[in-house]
This record gives sequence, structure tokens and C-alpha cells, in this order.
Amino acid sequence: MKNYPSRILLAGGAALAIASASVAQSNAPARAAGDETILLSEFTVKESSATGYVASESITGTRVATQIKDLPFAVSVVTSEFMKDFDFFDIASDLVYVANLNGVDTQGNSNLRGYGATFYLRNGFYRLGLVDRVNTDRIEVIKGPNAAIYGATSPAGLINIVTKRPRFGVTSEQLTLTAGSHDMMRGEINVNTPLGSLGKVQFAQLFSANAQNADSETPFATTKNRLIDENILAKFPDGSTLNFEIEWSARKGVPATSTLPFQYNSATRTYSSILRRDLAHVSQGGPDAVANRELTSAYLTYDKRWNRVWSTHAGAYGYARHAFNFNNGSNDQFDPVTGRFGRGNVIVDPLNEDGGAGQIDTLADYEWMNGALKNKTLLTVDYSQNWRYREQRSPNTRVYSISGILLANPDYALPPRSAFNIITRRDKVRWDTRGFFLRQQTTALDGRLIGFAGLRRDLVTYNFLFGDQYNRAGGALSSRGAVAHYTDSAWSPNIGVNYKVTRQVAVYASHSTSFSPAGQVAKLNDPHLENETSVGWDYGVKTSLLDDRLVFTLGGFYIDRNGVKATQRDPVTGLNETVAAGKQLTKGFEFEGAWRATDRLTLMASYGYVNAKILYNGNAVTDIGRMPAGLPIDQGSVEWRWQLVKGLSWNAGVIYNGVAWPNSTATDARREVKAPSYYLVNTGLTYAWSQRDALFRHAIRVSAKNLLDREYLTSRGELGAERGVFVAYTLSH
Repeated sequence: MKNYPSRILLAGGAALAIASASVAQSNAPARAAGDETILLSEFTVKESSATGYVASESITGTRVATQIKDLPFAVSVVTSEFMKDFDFFDIASDLVYVANLNGVDTQGNSNLRGYGATFYLRNGFYRLGLVDRVNTDRIEVIKGPNAAIYGATSPAGLINIVTKRPRFGVTSEQLTLTAGSHDMMRGEINVNTPLGSLGKVQFAQLFSANAQNADSETPFATTKNRLIDENILAKFPDGSTLNFEIEWSARKGVPATSTLPFQYNSATRTYSSILRRDLAHVSQGGPDAVANRELTSAYLTYDKRWNRVWSTHAGAYGYARHAFNFNNGSNDQFDPVTGRFGRGNVIVDPLNEDGGAGQIDTLADYEWMNGALKNKTLLTVDYSQNWRYREQRSPNTRVYSISGILLANPDYALPPRSAFNIITRRDKVRWDTRGFFLRQQTTALDGRLIGFAGLRRDLVTYNFLFGDQYNRAGGALSSRGAVAHYTDSAWSPNIGVNYKVTRQVAVYASHSTSFSPAGQVAKLNDPHLENETSVGWDYGVKTSLLDDRLVFTLGGFYIDRNGVKATQRDPVTGLNETVAAGKQLTKGFEFEGAWRATDRLTLMASYGYVNAKILYNGNAVTDIGRMPAGLPIDQGSVEWRWQLVKGLSWNAGVIYNGVAWPNSTATDARREVKAPSYYLVNTGLTYAWSQRDALFRHAIRVSAKNLLDREYLTSRGELGAERGVFVAYTLSH
């Protein structure tokens, strides 16, 4: 680890200046949180448990704040305090503590229960990566097709990033500076300030920001993350609230080579089963590769409880996302005879996306039969529009020769950027979604029986403008452009029940469906395909024992996925055609639990097993019976937080990841190569100085990821990160 005292002081001075300015501008004195009564909305989740690790409520699973123990399906929650104690510097790579969740990346992709998803949610709205813990209150994961309450989705479920909101009656500032392995430098700040009143309307604001730089074990590879978020909350005399948030975030850097190479014979063009771990961190892309992302988004949310029965939640957002990739070549081929890596397609790849959405939730909370039946009826109406423009360009391969990378003497020279003028892809896509969702919840038998039923309707209209495409060898026209327009529709019902056998033990079961329009993966010359659909079951037991100090969920799931995009040969014409005929099946079980053993010791555990199989994939007959690529058979974790003495706490976690096949659907020797199971140990010690009536509070934290420095392969076949050691200092007011 390097010595960075001057940079730490500079970052700290700048952040403290921002905090001081915010405090100076405040007209309201500091007050305790309990000094003011705030009317909680049905759409607002209350504070979590005393430990900060165990959340008791979720809003993602039903769109209405609901006790997790009352839901008829599984929802996992990761709190902000857990993210801080377990060093979630990059949320995408750290979400390994949720059962059967893996493969999360910075682009919004994830793998849940054996199926992939291509986007997150942020406060219930579409999101493509670029999230950070600094302005995140919690992460809620709704599992299975029940996620279709938000419209088109993966059968796996959805990740919803729930952000922090300003608080009234509290003036607080918190600055955290972190330094660690691979020249990692991070500064983050939160400033919550009551802004006083205008007329009878109260205002509060929350400012959040972070800056993080980190290098990599791969030469040249580096990332720089930045985020600035301003959140203003207005509270009206009738208790209703209006929240406005604007966020800017960016991720820029030179990407590390993500593919671990296989030994390859370039003369016969065949792979062996020899995986070259020793070449995991050789830079194939060089210093000129680029992977940049920038996102600006704005959110407006209104909550109103009209009376004891009716409540409204209305939200709108807009976003503009710009991405730029300069793929400087990365390949999983290494020929030991020539000592050369293969080279992927070297392309310039800009991608621009923007859009917005609006939604209105109307909730009726009422009783029948003198309170014997308690009902909640929810109607949601929403509309969204998204645009995507992508253009990929390459140089003329007849003029410019781009050879593979020679290991002994790498040459990263490439044609000038102006030579990348042959358009190999140009897509302009717009899709509009109109939907509504109706959900009924009825509670009977003095709260012991809770029944749920819901129905979602979606109309998704796609407009495609595919431009002409040209081949790299000379730039001749390879595919004539086309225009396509069509609308997909779907009904997505779900039903479930939660029955408390005793006051502490409940059994649950649910049945749900979901859909994904084929237009999400459409390319030039693809025909219009029917929706991909899925049908799933969730069932299990939820407990809340020892006065809610011991809680856990043990459940199983079964999901059929149909209409997956596939290529198959027409038996009459002998020609290949793209069809929606693929079939997959996944089933398994999950356990997630927490035990607050004492006021000072909290233990948590999770375990998930998944048996996912490809049942049909068109011409790829060798895929039948195989697990999807990069999917671990099982995974688990055990974590704890122990306050050893006043001010000193120790947290630690053991993560287990089961066997996976990174290239399970390959048709060569790579298909049988395993990523073996492994476990990692993460730990940290935090000491906080506690001084009565002190103006500032101080804390220092020392932590380690992969404490035992184990070498391991991820489920995707990449060499995992070595041990990382970090030191953090927090100043609070």
C-alpha cells in the first residue's frame, strides 16, 4: 500500500468545506429525530431493526410497505449499515450475501435463481448500473416471476435500489475517507440539513457525493467513479410530501482483461481444456482501451394519505445515459507455440440511451365485517418511454492488419481513430410501455391468514430503425437496413397465501407468471417473435421467534421458462430460422436467517441451491441437459457483528460459492472445464470514540477482503481478486 497523506488531507479538506458550507446555510437548529411527528405513508418503509442489519419490511415485493414475514414469496434485503461494514465499494461485485444471486455487474446485469436479468430498478424505475452505497438506503431483491408487478422482467426476479431520503429535525454530516490495496482512494460524504419553512411547508435536503479511484492487478487497468446527488424533501401541512432528487454519476477507466485464456492451437483452430491461470492478468487491451459510463437522472415523488382509507404515491423520472467503449481486443485464445493471444474485434462502440416514466399508485385500506376482514386494494397505472442508439465502427481489415498480442513483447499499436469508419452496426430503438396493475390483499382469522391476488397488463410498442451494415473486409454493404414496428402485450397474474400456523411460524405459497418481449434482444434481420414467458411457484416457511430476535425463511421454487430466442433448422427448406422456442427449467431452495443472540451479537446466514437445465435450444442439441454458463450449483454465507466492548465492534463473513461451468454451452473442450468451489473470508474492526456532548465523533476501521488471500475462479471463469486491505476514517457531526 502506498503513502497518500497529502491526497487524504486534500480530499478531507474539500469535503469538510462542503459540509461546513451546508451547515452555515441551514436556518434550522439541530434537533433529535424524535422531536417531530411525521405521518408515515403506506409507501414508506420504517426504520430497520436495532442492529441495522436485519430489515423487517419491504416495499419492492408488493409496491406497498409490508412485513417480510407476511409475504407469500421470498424477498431479500441488504441494509446500508451492512453495506458499510462489509465494504461495498462496488455494489455490483459485493452482492454475494444474497442466496442464489450472482453475476451482478456494473451494467445492470445479474443472475438470480439460474436466470439472467439485464437491468436493475432504482426506486421502482428502470436502471442500468451505476449505483453506489453513498446514497443507497437498502437493496431489495424480489425473487421469481412475482417481479412482473413492475412489468416486463426476467423470470429470475429483480434488484431494486432504494435510495436515502432527507430527514426532518436532524442536522448531520458524515465524511468517510478510505485508502487501501491497488491504490484505492475513496471519499464519501452525506449532509442532511433541515432548510426551515416557507409558509407552512417544511423543507429538508440530503446531499451525497463520492469519488473513488482504484487500479487493478492487470497493468494499465484503472477505474474512476464519481457521484453527486441532491435530494430535497418538502412536507405540507396535511402530511403529504414531495421529493425531488437529481443525480449525476460516472464510471471511467481502462478495463481489465475479463477473459481467462485457454490454451489454443491457432493452426488447427481448436481449444484445449487447459486454462492458463498464469496469464489471468496479462493486459490484452493495453493502455488505450476505454470503458466509460455517465448517467444523469431526475426523480419526482409525491406521497399523500387522504384519509384512513385512501393513499396515493405518484412518481416520475427521466434519465440520459452515455456509454463509450473502445474495445481494444480481448480473447480467450492463447497459442503456446507462437506465444500469442488471439485478438477480438477492435471496435469503437458509443451507446446513448435516454427516457423517462411516470406511475401512480392508489391504495385503499379498509375493513369488512366489523374488522374481521382487512383489505388493501392497490391500483397502479404507469407509462414509460426509452430510446437507445448504438453505432459500432471498425477499420478496413484489407488496409489495416491487427495481429494478436505477443506475450514476450506486446504491441498495442492500432490504426488511427479516424480509420474506424466502417459501420458494422447502427441501431436506433424506441420502446413505449403502457401498463396497469391491480392487487388485492385480504387478512382474516385475526391476522393469521393473508391472501394475495394480482393482475398486471402490459402493452409494449417497439420502433426499430436498423441502419445499413458493412463488412470489415473492404467495407462492402453486408446487410441492408430495415424499419420495424410492432406491439407486444401480456397478462401477468399472480396469487399467493401466507398462513400463520402459530403466531411465530407461517407457511406460504405463491404462483406467478412473467414475460419479456423478444424486442429486447432483436437485431437486424430478426423476425418478430412472440414473448418469452415464465411460470413459477414459491413455497416455504417463515419464522419470527424469541420476540423477533430470531427470524428466517426456508423455501423452495420451481420456474418454467418458455419462448427463449433460438435458432433452428426448418425441416422442409433446410434453412436456419430464428424462433421463440427455447425452453429452460430451474428449481431449488433457499435459506436466509438472522439471530440477534444478544444486544451486542448478531449472526446471519444464507444458503441457496439451484438446479437449472436447458431443455431445448434449437440447433444447439448439445446444450440439452446442461446448466446455463457461469451458474454456481450452490452458494452460501455466514456473517456476524459483535460489539466486543463499548465503541469496538468486529464483523466478519465467510462466503461460499459452488462449482460452476463458465463455458457450459460451448461445443468444444471448454464446455467441461469447471470453476471449482471456493470460500472467502472478509473481516473488519471498527472503533468509534464516544464522547458525551462532543461536537464531532470519530471512527476508524481496518478491514480485509479475501483475508486468507485464496486464489479462486469466479463462476464466469475469471481469476478472483487477491487479498485487499483497507483503512477508513469517519468524521461525523
